[in-house]
Amino acid sequence: MNMRKPDVLWMFDLGNTSLKGRWSRAGRMGQPLGLDWATSGLSRQLQGILSGWPEPERVLVASVASAQRVSHLRAALLRWPAAPVDWLSTPARGCGITCSYRVPSRLGIDRFLAMAGARVVSGNAAFVIVGCGTALTLDAVDAEGNQQQGLIAPSPDLMMRSLRAGTAIGDTNPDAFTGAAGEDSDDTARAIRAGCRDAAVALVELFHARHREALGAQRLWLHGGGAPVLKVALEAHGAVSARMLDDAVFRGMGAWASAPPPDAATPA
Repeated sequence: MNMRKPDVLWMFDLGNTSLKGRWSRAGRMGQPLGLDWATSGLSRQLQGILSGWPEPERVLVASVASAQRVSHLRAALLRWPAAPVDWLSTPARGCGITCSYRVPSRLGIDRFLAMAGARVVSGNAAFVIVGCGTALTLDAVDAEGNQQQGLIAPSPDLMMRSLRAGTAIGDTNPDAFTGAAGEDSDDTARAIRAGCRDAAVALVELFHARHREALGAQRLWLHGGGAPVLKVALEAHGAVSARMLDDAVFRGMGAWASAPPPDAATPA
């Protein structure tokens, strides 16, 4: 049975491919939770994992997932009715970040929280933060915390899936989209992976160079499931030095939990 502990915060990041969660007590992080949306018996597994966590006093949820996927977490949280649940939406201003969107709530909350997390570790320095998951998201923040116009593009994995779905390449090259593209792999497989990888690298280098010149943004942070591979590719080109920001969204939630209430977002 769960025992109530003081200052226990539960945090959930509901993305396009998975549900991720962490709990923290007095700033100390507990064991992470990660469940792919395609997991068999997802609701049952989620309930089992949460039953082993310390009882929450507050719950924060950042979601870009569909209502059907969100319902798994909503149902699981009914077992802890005493804990207030905050479903986060991007504010006009909060956690040291000023949103540039005319309608702030239309900026994905995961992007906002990643910027907030990067702001914590960057201090008052300008920075660029790139998320590489299903999508490739690129954001820049100046020294005063003002978000600049960002970019959204397909990640290298999504580029490859789009090529597979939208072309007949696989009909004549059955190995083009399977396995690793090493030196002994099919030429087309190597071309596809290199093309998708280098397209992402070029976009990151261009975006970072633009904001290094305009803002003095020397720091480049990477996060997301595809970030380690992207970091290796960037360093192979030698033009950009990037650093990993593990748990970027959860870092941002920690900042949200400890900060004054953010300014309300303009309604859509």
